[in-house]
Amino acid sequence: MTPDTTLRPADPTGRRAVSQPVATLSALALTGVLALAALLAPDLTASPMAMTMSMDMTHYMELLATNQPRNLLLFMALPVVLAETLAITELAILFRREETPRWVRATSRVAGLLAGPVMVAIVLHLLLNAVVPLTLTGGWRGPADVIAVGCYLLGVVPLGGITLVELGLWGRGGRDSLKWHAIFIALFLVVAHIAMIVGMLDPSVLGYRMAHQH
Repeated sequence: MTPDTTLRPADPTGRRAVSQPVATLSALALTGVLALAALLAPDLTASPMAMTMSMDMTHYMELLATNQPRNLLLFMALPVVLAETLAITELAILFRREETPRWVRATSRVAGLLAGPVMVAIVLHLLLNAVVPLTLTGGWRGPADVIAVGCYLLGVVPLGGITLVELGLWGRGGRDSLKWHAIFIALFLVVAHIAMIVGMLDPSVLGYRMAHQH
């Protein structure tokens, strides 16, 4: 018998098809640490503004306007920068394939591994300190408020999915992983922009009225 010397095409994505135990354990550990920090950290959603100053904006906008610039950087800039980094590096990988510089692939991988844990921590903090209390007390400011916050929280699904792809836990490797990467990035950009646009609305545009208003 002669050895099989057939050349096989390189993985166009530059990613391995199988899960890497070290990377998986590291991602799980990072997710655990960030999740614990998110649950134990002081409430970052607490607004020093008087209620009369914030009733004409959604809780999404109030969150970003509170504790400037910390909340803006943490809740808006961080996940968006990670997603945009993934989008840009993904285009480079799509167009250049095997010729893609190693630093571009490395940047894409690091951003992909961070995206899921970061968004999980953000969502846990907001669920604990905003979503549950607002739901229990009926504090939502109409449909615009619910849509904006809901779409923002849905961002954990695509960003978490990207991390699973990077770990080889989602997709079959090669072009399939590249496909899922692109799908998840597109989904995040859609829900993030819906949250931004609806979040900028005055809640009264979609019918919200304060209890004492007639």
